[in-house]
Amino acid sequence: MGTQDQLNELGYYAVTRHPADARVVLPEARDAEALGLGSCHIGERFTVKDAGVLSGAVAGASTTLGIAPSTNHHTRHPTVTATIGSTMHALTEGRFAMAFGRGMGPYWQAIGLPVVTEARLRDFFGILRRLWAGEMILDHDGPAGKWPMLRHVNGLADGPPIGLVAVGPKTMELAGEIADFVVLHTFFSDGATSNSVAAVRRGAEKAGRDPDSVRIWACLATVPDALSEDDQIRRGVGRLATYLQAYPDVLVSANGWDRATWDRIRQSDLFTDAATAGPIDASASFETLQRIAELIPTAWLAAVAKGSPQDCAKTIARQYDLGVHSVIMHGASPHELAPVVQAYRANRPTLHRAVAANPGRFA
Repeated sequence: MGTQDQLNELGYYAVTRHPADARVVLPEARDAEALGLGSCHIGERFTVKDAGVLSGAVAGASTTLGIAPSTNHHTRHPTVTATIGSTMHALTEGRFAMAFGRGMGPYWQAIGLPVVTEARLRDFFGILRRLWAGEMILDHDGPAGKWPMLRHVNGLADGPPIGLVAVGPKTMELAGEIADFVVLHTFFSDGATSNSVAAVRRGAEKAGRDPDSVRIWACLATVPDALSEDDQIRRGVGRLATYLQAYPDVLVSANGWDRATWDRIRQSDLFTDAATAGPIDASASFETLQRIAELIPTAWLAAVAKGSPQDCAKTIARQYDLGVHSVIMHGASPHELAPVVQAYRANRPTLHRAVAANPGRFA
């Protein structure tokens, strides 16, 4: 497929099925490129989903796909992170971008790492850009950490774009302040998406940046009706339940969901038993997911592209009216997304602004 037919505004998440089989990253990338998708996004999990390794695999299996892993800034030494970015930037000839998220505070504490704060992210983004610019940093002592020397020699003219994966309004504003792009969370209502776009722009304006310089990605759970019943409920209800395990308060707050309803869900034996077994989307049985579905209000699952390929395509296209520039179709493989992409292409909306294959850049 020619680059003029590439849908740079659409991306997918690699290896979304759990338990994960890392090997599927290769055929997924080939299928995505054949479909004309713009980019591959990679959500790191500490299983068999290392962000750097999977990024290299996608680079080797594709020639046009943009690549953007999401990782956490404090799980690697800054020089190691800078090296991953430089290597991928050079290997892909500019198709690579790096995103960072805050993750789960209790988990970081459990494994002996500090909770991620705005100050630490701001400091780290500055370090990374300085390293990519070839600067040697001596005696750094800031919120991100303390290092006698940070040095990274890459011989490149620049580094890749840096993004934030964000949920709450404060992190959205931080993205507007320091990031080249931002990925909104899955299961955002229309109101939450619009509010997030406004927060990103507000953060950019406060920092004296052009609010139109930050590329904003919606992350839309995409569950076409051609999937099996088990896959549909696991990728819809199961995925939402897993996020409610991880960071419920900020997700409930961002969407304006009823907190008393959430309290009833999390205090139920059904939810607590399922959560104890591990990530609900990976470990719960079909029957358990059906029962959890009865607890979750229908409105909480409204922000999902579901139904026929045409229905899914319309939901994707509607995201642009909410102010985003691009959409990640989350939860399905490129092969499963093919009918949806075809339906989207048949009625491709006019974008407010052209975007590049690199997920952190505009055209």
